[in-house]
Amino acid sequence: MEHQTHYFLALALPAETKELLSKWREMLEPRLMFKSWVHPEDLHITLAFLGGQASFKQLTDIKKKMPEIAKQHERFTLQINGLGTFGKTDSPRILWAGVEESESLRTLQKDVYIACTDLGFSLDKRRFTPHITMARRWKSESPFLPTQLQDIVQPKDDKSIFKAEHFVLYQTHLNRSPKYQPLSIFSLK
Repeated sequence: MEHQTHYFLALALPAETKELLSKWREMLEPRLMFKSWVHPEDLHITLAFLGGQASFKQLTDIKKKMPEIAKQHERFTLQINGLGTFGKTDSPRILWAGVEESESLRTLQKDVYIACTDLGFSLDKRRFTPHITMARRWKSESPFLPTQLQDIVQPKDDKSIFKAEHFVLYQTHLNRSPKYQPLSIFSLK
């Protein structure tokens, strides 16, 4: 079976943040019946999902254009802000950790998005909702209850705050774990 390769640009998370989210996962996984859990090394905040139709030229153009965008943005601080889901309330398709509203993150995502569309990529037109995917596809016969998340969410502490320092062009390998391979890293100023 052939595995399709996808590409995406995402804000990388520091090791301490991945460690905190891994601790949350340890508490969540035995209680929540999701089909798959994201490997700690694969945790990120997607800025633009490029899909599987990227040509060699488009990837080369991305690698040329993104350093210019990165230089226009200062490093900034983000804070993890609880857990939530996307999809049906009783059978969610995504469990995520959210981040507090950040104008710096919104501006960076907008600039990355515009550059990608200018390079010919057809991107998702939904409003940007920054999040870190933790798990996918609810698989239990019992309905998911949002109250199942309440006792997991930790009070805000230093470990939930992190510095956004760079974003990455990733390639997806569906048959590996971790499945996201960094191809290029773009450092913010």
